[in-house]
Amino acid sequence: MAPDEHVTVIRDGRLTAAGIRRGSVVAYTWGFHADGIDHVQRTFVLLDEHLQIDQPVIFPPEQRGWWYCDLIGVEWGGVGSGVVETRDMWIDVVVGPPDQPYRLLDLDEYALALADGRLTPAEAARGLTRVQRFLDRRLNRRHGVSRTWPAFPPPEVEDLLTVDLPQDWELRA
Repeated sequence: MAPDEHVTVIRDGRLTAAGIRRGSVVAYTWGFHADGIDHVQRTFVLLDEHLQIDQPVIFPPEQRGWWYCDLIGVEWGGVGSGVVETRDMWIDVVVGPPDQPYRLLDLDEYALALADGRLTPAEAARGLTRVQRFLDRRLNRRHGVSRTWPAFPPPEVEDLLTVDLPQDWELRA
């Protein structure tokens, strides 16, 4: 296996964080202050799927361990480029335990972005296709009665859940 590549993630132009790329997944940590508490969040970018996933540290106790998945735009120059830029593309999926349905969120915001020109029709079509492929590959159960998600979290993310990551970020207001 190729060694991990050190990368810099630039998220929505506001967060810059050091991370690593292993195969088609980037893992990074970043921090923020909310409700009088400093939080550190581990986040994963699925480069091939244009999704960013994490288990939000600010979810309520009954949802700890659930996943939040964001459709994102990705700018990455390929292996050795060192920088991965992401931007939120509105559509989100909340994934809880396999015995719960997943929740698809913010399609109205996606539609508004298309209507007001922040998304071109071609970009909107690519985004919807990516979300559908993600759901079909990772979450949608075909005619079976299995009580597990077919491929979630992705095995390549599970490999990075406990790896030591750089603790170097800057969050601008």
